[in-house]
Amino acid sequence: MVSGLQISVDFCREVVMPWLRHELGDDFDRVAVAVIGTGSDVLGLDDDLSRDHHWSPRANTMLCRADADRLLPRLVAALENRPPDNFRDYSIRYDRTGMLGLCANVVEDFFARFLGTDQLPRTDADWLALCEVDLSHVTSGAIVHDGPGELTRRREHLAYYPDAIWKKRIADWCMYITGREAPYNYNRAVKRADELTGLIYLGQYFKRVMEMCYMLNRRYGPYTKWLNRTFRRLPKYVDRIAPGLDAVLAETDGRRRVFQMVEVNWIIAEALHDLGLTAPPRPRPFDESLTDLTLYDSAVEIYRTLPPGLLAPSFNQIELWEKFAREVLFDPEDYFVKLQEKTGV
Repeated sequence: MVSGLQISVDFCREVVMPWLRHELGDDFDRVAVAVIGTGSDVLGLDDDLSRDHHWSPRANTMLCRADADRLLPRLVAALENRPPDNFRDYSIRYDRTGMLGLCANVVEDFFARFLGTDQLPRTDADWLALCEVDLSHVTSGAIVHDGPGELTRRREHLAYYPDAIWKKRIADWCMYITGREAPYNYNRAVKRADELTGLIYLGQYFKRVMEMCYMLNRRYGPYTKWLNRTFRRLPKYVDRIAPGLDAVLAETDGRRRVFQMVEVNWIIAEALHDLGLTAPPRPRPFDESLTDLTLYDSAVEIYRTLPPGLLAPSFNQIELWEKFAREVLFDPEDYFVKLQEKTGV
């Protein structure tokens, strides 16, 4: 099937842009048209299941704040009086939240909604305050047209972390993987026969390792639902890390699973050396108390290369995009509101 991203790009080119040129005249050059934000379609991962709610061909139309007072009412009117209600048999939805379907927004406001600020990050502290998943949302998808160039400029600035922030993130995740989640805490849960706690740590371990693989490729990871799907498409290191994770998942004996995790950690340590971030990893004997110390060694080595001020702060991991799920509950055109009206629930 054709991906939603391609359908939306075609919708932008074949319908939205000609229509806006007609409606706005020379002011069309002040408009950006893109397919960005939340949704499986932005990642090119939508399928039949994805299309049972909140799905339609998408066109995020945007103006710079400096043009908004003059042009935003005209842009909104043009979209509300759009041409056909269908594109290739898909219904077109005008979205008043400015996020989905056919919508209008201000460039600076769009970034503020996802990142909590309309200012681009300049300092280390600025970068630490931004959640990776939200950065993924504003840098994924496609720009179809950008007359002012501001949307392109912002996405290029946010394309990936500066070098020091990237290294700190890798070192922090080394600590999460080997110390906070697993194999350390998973191993202790196994020894206590606490299966549920072990499963919690096991899931966190998978998530952290996949996130680490995105870092090794200098790419932002998407939110959890799509993490595994896109992880397996990464160009580097996934050919060894993915089979290692699959082996961890397939193993049913907790003790043997711990040693499978240690093997995955070793693959990560070798990748860090391959990237020039660490010396060749040195094998350590298994420690019954702390389990595996390989990625501790990697973290210490990387931390020593960073400015002192980067050691203590933590990355923000609160996903701001989740608030949109609450906003749509009160959108009269939303799927859930219409479902309530239909069912009386």
